[in-house]
Amino acid sequence: MLIENLITRSAATVCQNDTVADAAQIMKDRDVGSVVVVEDNKVIGILTDRDIVLRVGTDGHGSLEAPVSSVMTRMPLCLSANVDVEQCLERMEAHGVRRIPIVDDDDELIGVVSLDDILIHLGRVLGTASALVRAEVAGVI
Repeated sequence: MLIENLITRSAATVCQNDTVADAAQIMKDRDVGSVVVVEDNKVIGILTDRDIVLRVGTDGHGSLEAPVSSVMTRMPLCLSANVDVEQCLERMEAHGVRRIPIVDDDDELIGVVSLDDILIHLGRVLGTASALVRAEVAGVI
């Protein structure tokens, strides 16, 4: 299956000059763990809830009023929508990430796919397979 079927197309986005507090509020309001940092709809970074905790919240040096650009991960891994789920998981593992911005052929943001999106899909697939096995054992099929 291609990840295009699992993409959250209305990705939460911010600009690099927005404050960390603004980005955190968007994450809270949208109930997401990251925002994609865009400029002219091109991905220039990603900011996760973990970035905020590690780079702002724990060392005492960061500020919620700092610009997103000061704590975001610059030039994150991005994938096209025609990558299959297995390749996406391999990339997530290799890069140690849980969320990947998805871009079109012009490198413009079209959405985000998260590990949670993939796990929910795989859970549904396994549930369907399990139901088929139970039906077969019961002699229904």
